[in-house]
Amino acid sequence: MALTPDGRAALKAILAHEDLFPRVKDADLSAAAIKLARKQLIAAGLTRDDLLTLKATLGPDMFEKSLDSLTPHHVKLLARRLDRNAPEIEVNTGSSALAYVRQILAGETSDAPSEPTADAAPDEAPKKNKYLGRKAFRTGR
Repeated sequence: MALTPDGRAALKAILAHEDLFPRVKDADLSAAAIKLARKQLIAAGLTRDDLLTLKATLGPDMFEKSLDSLTPHHVKLLARRLDRNAPEIEVNTGSSALAYVRQILAGETSDAPSEPTADAAPDEAPKKNKYLGRKAFRTGR
């Protein structure tokens, strides 16, 4: 349970009255910013443009620290979200996926996604399951 119902107001109050919080150093604020940025990085639905906007907002150093704080699993997911057709070797490990994410953000990869191969239209309708819907199938008798 959160201590305050509105965390944004609490953060604004701390930043507005820094003289009341002498023990909160810049390193603490940086750590909080990295944690919040990390949460945004692992959020679904982000595009390359969203990440570039986040990078411009935070600054390149803070953004890089946020990227470095991601777990290998989250970096792989981010790389797959940014490029669904990424070669497996590019996202095989956390470090290679992180390098691939940096390439995507730098614009060094081809932005033209390869078109998915269209499956040939089936010639015949799929066969019906003769057991589906039968009482013996549903009850286990």
